[in-house]
Amino acid sequence: MGNKNVLFRLYPERASSDWDDHAERLMFALNTSFDATRLDTPFYLVHGWDAQGTVSAMLGPKPSSLPERTAYEWRRKFQRDYSYARACAKDLQKKAKRLRSEAQTQTKSGFERGDAVWLYIPNAQPGLSRKLAHLWHGPFRIDEVHDDFRVKLKIDGTGYRVNPWVHVSRLKPRALFPK
Repeated sequence: MGNKNVLFRLYPERASSDWDDHAERLMFALNTSFDATRLDTPFYLVHGWDAQGTVSAMLGPKPSSLPERTAYEWRRKFQRDYSYARACAKDLQKKAKRLRSEAQTQTKSGFERGDAVWLYIPNAQPGLSRKLAHLWHGPFRIDEVHDDFRVKLKIDGTGYRVNPWVHVSRLKPRALFPK
């Protein structure tokens, strides 16, 4: 028990701000240290199996049917498995990025003639904060749908002086609440 007390006293003297960095390694060292009284490790007594480090857990058990492998072969296997895991992670990241990109850039199709929509006009009045400005104007009615991405709005009589042909990215549907 004397060695463990020295170990605990050693770390706080250097810098007490990095204590959490060392706590996990200290607990692993304590739980895997051999106890002469119980003739086993505390980890084994609690869990019923021996603790493994990250590398040994990744490599798995040594094959018992084959002769003892060299350290070079084990290192090669570990590097191969590690590079495979990195490649899989990179593929999953690319797939997630592509799906997010598709969700963000998909056109807002589904606008039909007569739908009520809000129009985004990014100009704020001089002297007003852009954060507090009303950037969505309307509602306007769709007069004509030219493509999946371009529509003509009914602007006459609204008081707005904007081009009636707008891209669908500047539109959002007006919520219609049931009565």
